[in-house]
Amino acid sequence: MANIRARKNKSGKIISYEIRVFKGRDSSGKQLQPYVMTWKPQPNMTDKQIEKELNTQAVIFEQKCKHGLAVDTRQSFQQYAEYVISLKERNGVKHSTLTRYKDLLARITPIIGYLKLADIRPAHLNKLYEELSKPGQNKRTGGCLSNKTILEYHRLISSIFTQAEKELIIPYNPANRATPPKVQHKEAAYFEIEDIERIRDCLEKEPIKWKTLMHLFLITGARRGEIAGLKWKVVDWKHNQIHICNNLLYSADIGIYETTTKNTTSDRYVKLPSETMELLKQYQKWYNNQKDECGSWWKDTDYLFVQDNGSPMHPDSITDYMTKFSKKYELPHIHPHKFRHTMASILYFNGVDSISISKRLGHAKVSTTTDIYSHIIKKADEKSAECIADAILRIGKNGS
Repeated sequence: MANIRARKNKSGKIISYEIRVFKGRDSSGKQLQPYVMTWKPQPNMTDKQIEKELNTQAVIFEQKCKHGLAVDTRQSFQQYAEYVISLKERNGVKHSTLTRYKDLLARITPIIGYLKLADIRPAHLNKLYEELSKPGQNKRTGGCLSNKTILEYHRLISSIFTQAEKELIIPYNPANRATPPKVQHKEAAYFEIEDIERIRDCLEKEPIKWKTLMHLFLITGARRGEIAGLKWKVVDWKHNQIHICNNLLYSADIGIYETTTKNTTSDRYVKLPSETMELLKQYQKWYNNQKDECGSWWKDTDYLFVQDNGSPMHPDSITDYMTKFSKKYELPHIHPHKFRHTMASILYFNGVDSISISKRLGHAKVSTTTDIYSHIIKKADEKSAECIADAILRIGKNGS
């Protein structure tokens, strides 16, 4: 049975009615916050009409609550967003993802955080995206946020409303009806064969630690955190392969930390050529000498690539080295993911199928691989067509 309470102004005149429906108790027996709605009578209504309509509204609201169709009109977006983040944390979402969510919310909540969850409409979200696209929003450059970044905000907001819709707190997800900016697909940049040859030549002049690290990036196509997270125990000398099963990341709140790979399919074995295995043996010899020279100062973490005392390497130091290396030898700009794209392009141009490439890259879906490298697949297909045409022409000439 709904509970009805009149709300009066300072002069004692009734201005509205608050209708409450008991929600139940939690597992500890504590009473949950009730469902609440407010109903205001029209100014020209008689007392009898008010009483009749109020009872009708109470019955309708009670039925909505009973069938899970009542909306929560009191929670703010910020309150519910914090609840959803805590829910994701309990469900094992990775620390790096949670950190990113919190960074995004820090910009979202000042704009729409105070609004009631049930009151937010697509127009509010479109206004938010407009604000985020203004100059000065990018703290690093002082310019505008990219459409890709704004789309990150949209996806987080959408996931929050999806949870609210799932819990029957709101009737629909307003993010589904909003208009976030469109992101233009960028082709994955990769090194040409001539660039790879130049990089390899220049690496001969570099310390063996960096030579080995860069070589592994090119051969494995692994992500930065996966290379940084490699340990000696995952090197399979017998079968010429490495087991990629760790990710070494950095977060401002906890520093350098080890976690699992991006997804279950990212946990994989990658075959290595004999040249790479030989380089790893040379590097291991240098590594052990370094360890002996340090003595008790050495921290035995088992990571392949470490600081001078054996401590885990900061992942950003890899990117910093690549930037300095490319400038030092006047090479095209080098970053970890470009090696990943390069390996994929080489495999495609050599006729390797998408399923095999996807497994080597550790993508969760083959469609992810084909989407990222669609332009490379097209070029590889054109090259194959030319080869077929040349072969047929040669057959025709030989047969004439």
